[in-house]
Amino acid sequence: MPRSCFRVNLSAVSFIALAGVALVACETGGVRSLPDVSLVGDAGFPSDAAADASLDGAVGCTAEGMGATLGQPCASTSECNDSCFCNGAELCIEGVCTAGAAPCTDAIDCTTETCLEDSRECVFHADDAMCSDGDACNGAEVCDRVVGCRAAAPLYCNDEDSCTFDSCDPATGCLFSPRDLDGDGFTDGRCGGDDCDDDPRFGADIHPGATELCDNRRDDNCDGLRDYNDPTCLPTNDACDSAQLLPGSGTYSGSTAGLAANLTLGCRSSGPDAVFRFSLDAPHDVRVTVAGGGSGAAVAIRPFAECATGPDIRCGTGTPPRVLSRSLPAGDYAVIVQTSTGSVFDLNLNIEDPTPIPPVDLCNATTTDISAGGTFDGMFADVEGDYSLSCHTSSTNYLDAAYTFTLTAPQDVTLTASTSGAAWTPTTYLSLVTDCSDSTTTLSCISGTTSVLRRRALDPGTYYVLLESSAIDATDWHLDAVITDPVPRAPADACTTVEDITFGPATASLDTAEFDVGTSCGGTGTAYRDLFFKFSLTTPQDVSLSTTGAGFHYAAIETSCGVTGTELRCRSGSSPLVQSWRSLPAGDYYAVVSTSLGAGTVTAEATFSPPTPIPPNDRCSGAIDVSAGYSATDTLVGFEDDVLGCSGSSRADAFYVLHLTESHEVVITAQRPDGTSGTTLSLRAGDCSATANLACGTATPAAIDRVLDAGTYTIVVEQPLTSTSDFALRVIIL
Repeated sequence: MPRSCFRVNLSAVSFIALAGVALVACETGGVRSLPDVSLVGDAGFPSDAAADASLDGAVGCTAEGMGATLGQPCASTSECNDSCFCNGAELCIEGVCTAGAAPCTDAIDCTTETCLEDSRECVFHADDAMCSDGDACNGAEVCDRVVGCRAAAPLYCNDEDSCTFDSCDPATGCLFSPRDLDGDGFTDGRCGGDDCDDDPRFGADIHPGATELCDNRRDDNCDGLRDYNDPTCLPTNDACDSAQLLPGSGTYSGSTAGLAANLTLGCRSSGPDAVFRFSLDAPHDVRVTVAGGGSGAAVAIRPFAECATGPDIRCGTGTPPRVLSRSLPAGDYAVIVQTSTGSVFDLNLNIEDPTPIPPVDLCNATTTDISAGGTFDGMFADVEGDYSLSCHTSSTNYLDAAYTFTLTAPQDVTLTASTSGAAWTPTTYLSLVTDCSDSTTTLSCISGTTSVLRRRALDPGTYYVLLESSAIDATDWHLDAVITDPVPRAPADACTTVEDITFGPATASLDTAEFDVGTSCGGTGTAYRDLFFKFSLTTPQDVSLSTTGAGFHYAAIETSCGVTGTELRCRSGSSPLVQSWRSLPAGDYYAVVSTSLGAGTVTAEATFSPPTPIPPNDRCSGAIDVSAGYSATDTLVGFEDDVLGCSGSSRADAFYVLHLTESHEVVITAQRPDGTSGTTLSLRAGDCSATANLACGTATPAAIDRVLDAGTYTIVVEQPLTSTSDFALRVIIL
């Protein structure tokens, strides 16, 4: 053990009344103060030196005398005594004075020994530092004067705070660092830091100031804008040859911002589009859904070899736009997302095991046959939105079911349908057609919470029944079909008992009338009743049709009785409701009047006059081309009401067509010469078949200012039929 020598001045009687007597203590390596510990006492002497112990110190020990005898010749041990205690009892060995063993020693490695010369005593001091292993984490080791070094309890480094990372440094002990699970040097935002994503699964590349990756569905730079919502991200999949590859099922970020309108989809005519690509190594069901993209977004699947031209295998709109293609063969395919304006969206691609097409999903040879009548139930999860119903203007957004029946003789057919499973009671749309893909073959299309479609003495043939719900979350449908021998109908109550008004007015009773078809502009609910009238022309004539006695009602002119798809026009209003046509060609025409009145009579009258010329742009087929810009004063005097524009019915309309080969800002204005109100504008994307208004101008003057993509557009100018006049039209292409 280390040994120390001290000279101690005692200021009080301490060791056998040695007041003022200097004590000498020895310490290897220098002089230090006497430790504040108790005296352990004399450690004893080796047995062979015990006889000389009293002599070693009989004379006062001095610094000069300590060890002075060492190495001197001797005849006995007494000759070697230097009178000092702390350096041990000197021995005479082989005639030479030799140092003896130190008196103050013990077997404990972590103590220091102090020898008190004047009192001939030993002091043992426990030194914890001598036990340290240099690791603070396993606790501070201590020195026990009996057993030596003892281990202590390890440090408990847990501050019970989930926002700190607890650890232990061997040199300093416990450390409590702010939580940074991904090790990017930024504190977790949930703990008051600025790291918006501290998940270690995504690495250390997400933090403020990082580079925003545009396709990983994460906010890399923590600015609150993910992927293409971040202004630094711009899409590049603008065309088929730059299509973004989708490696398989998953959700992918996309955008049409800054992209051109390169492609025309079957369910949408124009708008910026983004192109994706995926491959199948075997037949699979493929389901694609677009989240976001703004109002009017559409998605389509095409064979990739026909990416630029189509046709689409599937095309869907709605909220959200979606398509499902069952048992799609192995090959390469394009997915095209088209939006009204540049928009950010998420594209979800699900590639699933192939399944057969349910017999209620499509109109074909396998469609479920209900010719025998009966009750039929189904689930919307088994079908897709394949067809457009004439009485459900957003029908391409919704799932539809299909049934078929065949008649070999005239029969009365009653179909009753309802849908359920939605959060509210939905409207059910029920349509009877001869060609599911052509809405002009619609014989009848009705709607209601419970829809009842009835056709009396329906002619022999094959028919299809289409069913949709107004609720996109509807889960189930129920259909009852009753097919019986025909029952005679009252006059004007059906096409089989139509009343002829060619040579004069006809009056029919509502008391016995039933509901059959209604009209395309309204009056199709089960609370309505309809009546049928007919007139024939052998030469072109101007015709005015008046319907009275039906209260507020709907009146339509058809070229085939009871076939709403052949309507020339449909309008609504209070009795009398008058409609006029110029130069109506020779042929048979049918007037359908639908009203909610349950009693009384309805009178229909047709008056005829020689044909008058139709201004060219009074019909959409004669629309004036304004593709090079336009500035002229035109008129609506003598024009008829052909379409429903932005301001409703009973308005004369004139048509103009605009073709753009590239994107332009287009400014359109229209107003009366005297500046009075009543002139309105409607802008539609597409040719004359387009019915949806892209933009409206109803102020005075009417104005539309819009950036339009390349494509064809139809402009409709309207004024009330009761106050038509000239108008100035300006079309400026910037």
